[in-house]
Amino acid sequence: MYIDDIRDVENAATNDPKRRFASITGVVIEKEYYTSQLSPRFAAMKEAHFGLTRKSRPPILHRHDVMAKKGCFSCLEDPEREKAWNAHCLRLYRQADYRVITASVDKIGFYFKYPKWNDDIYFLLVKTLLERYFFLLQSEGATGDVLAEQRGKSDKRLKLKFRETLDNGTGFISAKDLNKHITSKEIKVKPESDDIAGLQLADLLAATSFSHCHKIYAKGRGPLGFSSEVADILETEKYHRDNRGNPNKYGRVWRP
Repeated sequence: MYIDDIRDVENAATNDPKRRFASITGVVIEKEYYTSQLSPRFAAMKEAHFGLTRKSRPPILHRHDVMAKKGCFSCLEDPEREKAWNAHCLRLYRQADYRVITASVDKIGFYFKYPKWNDDIYFLLVKTLLERYFFLLQSEGATGDVLAEQRGKSDKRLKLKFRETLDNGTGFISAKDLNKHITSKEIKVKPESDDIAGLQLADLLAATSFSHCHKIYAKGRGPLGFSSEVADILETEKYHRDNRGNPNKYGRVWRP
């Protein structure tokens, strides 16, 4: 599972939406399929629209830079090229084989509901993702691990918390059961410069998935335009679901 966070995942909160809400999205991809099909297809898509860098590699996608049309993405200022890029993205999002789990929290509401809670918001979301990931793996008799993008000072704390969870379990899953399906007690942390397709896909989807969840659970505005088409794909096809096909609390989780 490749994970990416958005908004302010630190503990501090204000009524400013950028600091009140935090969200993390995990993209679950089967390893052999990822290596043989998705990663090469992702690289080819980037090269087709943006060419190669001076290192003879396709550029690394970051949603913020793509949306701002900065650097090599400035070609998207051309409406026809932007239309072609969006269409290619939608095909990939629809056709590729992956599952999405997004966990979000209204920090103000969470602190009101749990006034004595004193832990780490970021890892609260990571643990929420980890539990849903476990149940997905368990349902398919599979194993897997977790890879996150390098964030700096908080990486050491994340690794420690992750290891503690694998050693002790969660409130819903025993350590014994957790270790049957999560293959490593160490969360993998890689820099953006490593050009990992799974992390870039998570980055491209995370903001839209949060906006979609914000609309459903907290009457937010929701995604617009191209992003609304992406949200439709997530909602109808890609969120992890229960055995009745409902993504609520499985593929999209809202705290409190």
